[in-house]
Order: sequence, then C-alpha cells, then structure tokens
Amino acid sequence: MPRPPARTARRTASSFAVFLAAAAALVGVVVGPTSAGAAVRVALPRTPAHLPSDIESQWTPYVPQDSCSPAFKRGTKELIAFLHRTYPDVYAGGDYACGTDGSVSEHYEGRAIDWMASIHDKKQHAEALALIKWLLATDSAGNKFANARRLGVMYLIYDNRIWGTWDGRWDPYNNCAKTPQAAYDNSCHRTHLHISLTWNGAIGRTSFWTGKVKPTDYGPCRAKGLNWASKYTGYNPTPCPDYPGARVPKGASAAVKTLAQYSGAYLHCGSHGPAVSAVQSVLHVSASGTYAGGTSTAVRSFQRKHKLPVTGAMNTRTWQGLLAAVTPKPHTLAHR
Repeated sequence: MPRPPARTARRTASSFAVFLAAAAALVGVVVGPTSAGAAVRVALPRTPAHLPSDIESQWTPYVPQDSCSPAFKRGTKELIAFLHRTYPDVYAGGDYACGTDGSVSEHYEGRAIDWMASIHDKKQHAEALALIKWLLATDSAGNKFANARRLGVMYLIYDNRIWGTWDGRWDPYNNCAKTPQAAYDNSCHRTHLHISLTWNGAIGRTSFWTGKVKPTDYGPCRAKGLNWASKYTGYNPTPCPDYPGARVPKGASAAVKTLAQYSGAYLHCGSHGPAVSAVQSVLHVSASGTYAGGTSTAVRSFQRKHKLPVTGAMNTRTWQGLLAAVTPKPHTLAHR
C-alpha cells in the first residue's frame, strides 16, 4: 500500500507502547510542572454525543495529494475551529501554495493542517500528547483509534514519528531521531503536529460531523501524460488509475522540465507559487509566481491559437496542448 514520502522503517511494538505511555502520563487534569513551577492543566476535546454505532474503517488507504487547490476545505476548517475551542493557545495553519513544501503534500489540497504545538513548550507539548491520545483512544464500543477514524485523520506526524491509518502504528519519520539539532525541528515536526485528512475528512462528510459513514473518497485523478490531477469536483468512490506521468526527452530545457513537473495542476487567477512560475516562463510572462491579468491574457492567447476553450485557466486540455507545443521533438534535439 502506498505511504507518504520520507516514511522510514516500522517501529517495534514495544517502542510504540513507550510512546503511548508517555502520552498517557501527560493526559488528565494535572500534568508535570512548567518552567515556572506551576502545574500544567490539559483539556481534552469533547466527543460529540449520539454518534452512530457505525464507524469508518480502521484501515483506510493512503490517498496522496495529486491536485492543486490549497484553500482549506470545509471539514479542514471545522477541525481547526474545533481544536481552537479546546486549545486556544495553539495556532493552526497550513494552506501552502502548490509546490512550496516538497513534491507531494496534502497541504496543496487544503486537507492538511500544521497544529503549532512545540515540544519545547511544556504546555503545548502536553496538549499535543493529550490530543494524540484522544484521537487514537479506543472508545467504549471497542473501536480502536475511534476519534481519528470519525474525523477522517489519514496520518499524523509529530516529534520524529509518523502514525498512519494503513497500519495503525507509529514509525520513525525521515531518520529524525538521528538529527536532534534545532535546525531540524521544523522538518522533523518537533515544532508542530501535522494532521493529514482523507478527502471525506477534508470535505466534512465523516461520522464525527454528519453522523453517517461514507466509503473512501479517492479524490481527483490524473489524466494520462500529466503529473497532477485537475481540481476536486466531487465524491469519487473509485481508486485512480496508475497512469504514467509527463515525460520530456533528454536535452529538453530546464523550463520545459519544470513545466512537466507541475503539469495538470489547475491554475487560475489568484493561484501562486512555483507551478505558476513554470507556466509563466514558457509563455514569456514575467515569472512573478502570481497568476494575475498578464498570465491569464497569455493563457487565453495560447488557447485561441490552439483552438482550445478560452477560459484563461490552466486546465487539463490546456496543459496537454502547452506541453505538446513546447516539448522539443527527439529529431530536433538530435540536430542541436
């Protein structure tokens, strides 16, 4: 089963137990002293009453990001508000521009948050461990990881470790246990708890919010020959085909290679980031990284010239046409 990037070898069951024991020790009315000597009081989120007996599957697949729509989805925003009501001292964000946080990130689809609870702040650290314990606790009906399942949590990353719904285990993350230096705190998630949601969780259609269980939503699918899918348009109960991505011949320019890297991402006025810069570079628009009037005009001009629907947005057909137009043919490269 596919797993998120940078996932490393499985942790042992005993080390998993040690981690949960540490969390349990910090959950309750009073936990260890702060730097000022006062007791840390940790709240737990409130589980909704009258949840249905039916619950989301314990084992759900990893459905990675493959489209570009970074604005928080309704369910993601509901989760942020829910957490803020319980822990008003902890900020949550994470709607990153596509391409700015690695090659694959649910942040680009508005279905991931960074909950900024640092391990170096005793109160925030205690709150993060309390939240994790609440998410992964077994409920009164014997359902493991009950609140995580009902919220549509797909995986968590915190303090050098990753937990995922594909196996229900904590594993080491990205070799972070061997890089304790402060320079690695952010990439190793010691400054924040990362929460990635399923599409059902991001849209807000899980049993935690609706009282109903919906089968897995696999989200938008890539078209053949493109690396990214177009925008999310609605519930998709079918796993996406594993099509080959964009390919460019050896000797193609750096601009064409970068364009192929982001091919398929739905871009429009208001979009920003490296995917926008890639389009601007081949359309000879100032590579500001912001999709504004000049970029829209250039895209419309290209669409008219190639007899495509004139929308001003980079959609699937426009990406296919642009890649075909700027990718050199092998025989052209041979004569360079």
